[in-house]
Amino acid sequence: MKIVHVSNFPVSKNGAFVFGVPFKLTSGLTRLGHFGANFADRDVADGYFLGARKLGAPLANRQLVRFCRELRPDLILLGHCCVIAPETIAQLREAVPSVRIAHWNVDGLFVPRNFMRLARLAPLVDMTLMTTAGNYLHQIAGFGGRVAYMPNPVDKAVESLKVFERNDVPNDLVFLCGNKKYNGPRLALCEAIRDGIPELKFDARGFWGRPGAYGAEFFDALGSARMGLSLSARDNVYLYSSDRMAQLMGCGLLTFIHRATGFGDLFAEDELVSYADPEELIAKLHYYRGNDHARRDVARRGWARVHADFNEAKVAQWILDATFEGGPRQSYAWPTDIADGIANPPSLRVPA
Repeated sequence: MKIVHVSNFPVSKNGAFVFGVPFKLTSGLTRLGHFGANFADRDVADGYFLGARKLGAPLANRQLVRFCRELRPDLILLGHCCVIAPETIAQLREAVPSVRIAHWNVDGLFVPRNFMRLARLAPLVDMTLMTTAGNYLHQIAGFGGRVAYMPNPVDKAVESLKVFERNDVPNDLVFLCGNKKYNGPRLALCEAIRDGIPELKFDARGFWGRPGAYGAEFFDALGSARMGLSLSARDNVYLYSSDRMAQLMGCGLLTFIHRATGFGDLFAEDELVSYADPEELIAKLHYYRGNDHARRDVARRGWARVHADFNEAKVAQWILDATFEGGPRQSYAWPTDIADGIANPPSLRVPA
C-alpha cells in the first residue's frame, strides 16, 4: 500500500522532535510492509516567506494536492495538520478518487483549538483516531464521521533504553515538562514531592532553573533516572496522556500516573503505578526508592507490556484496520469501538 503521511516532520527544529509520534507511525507502516512518504506540511508553509506560516499555508495545501496526484496513494494519513485546510480534503479526493483519508491526533481535546481542528475534519475524512477516549471521543463523533481511540505508540528503535537493567543511574525521579501553559498544577505537585522526600534525587526539567530537554538530550534525561512522572496538562481525562507515558515506560523507567486517567483499565498494578493524590504518590515514591528489587520488577513488566502490545506496528495496523476494514482484524489491548457520527454536523462549539 502507498501512504502519504502528512504531519509534523520538522527539519527546521534541528532534530529536536524527530523521536515523536509521526516518525513512529511511519516506521510502523514501513515495518508492516507499506510505503510511507512523509509530507512536512509545517515546514513547507514555514519555508515560503521568512517563516510566516500563514502566508505559506496556501502553498503547503497546493503542494500536498500536487504531491498526492503524482504519487496516487491508497491512504492519506493526516496527523496534527494545523496547516491543511478542510477544503483541501475535497481537492485530494478529486485528485485521487479512490483514496482513503484518516486523521490522527495525540493532543488534549480540552484545548479548544485542537478540539475545533478535529471537529472540522471529522465529517470530511474516513476515520479519525485520537489518544482520548470517553466523552470527548463521542463529542467529536457528534460532528460527523467515524471516530476511535488509539494509544501513543512506543518504538523499539526510539525507546531503546532498559533503565531497569542498569546500576549506574544517578537520579531517583525525572519529570520532563511539556506545555508551560499548564505547568501550575504540575509545578505544585513537583514541589510537594521535593518537600515530602527531601533526599529524593529529582530531575525536574523546566523547573527550578533546569532547562528543558529535547532530541537526544531528552533520552539522556530518561536514562539518568530510575522512575518517571507522567504528568499531562490534565490528569482527569479518560485514557488521555501525552506521549511522555509511552516514552517513560518504553525506556524501562518505573512510571507513575494519576489514577483518574483510567489507565488502570489497560495496565495491571504490577506494570504501572497509579495514585489518587499527592500523599499517595509521595508514599509510593518513598516505597519504591527504598525497594529497588520491586522498582525494577514493575518497570520491567511495564516495559515488556508496552513493547508487546502498544508498539508502532500494532498502532499503525489499528489505523489501517479502522480506516479500511471498519473495525479490528486482530485483538488489541485498547478499546476498539468506533463511534459513528451523524450525517449533518451541528454548529461547532467547544464542550466544557
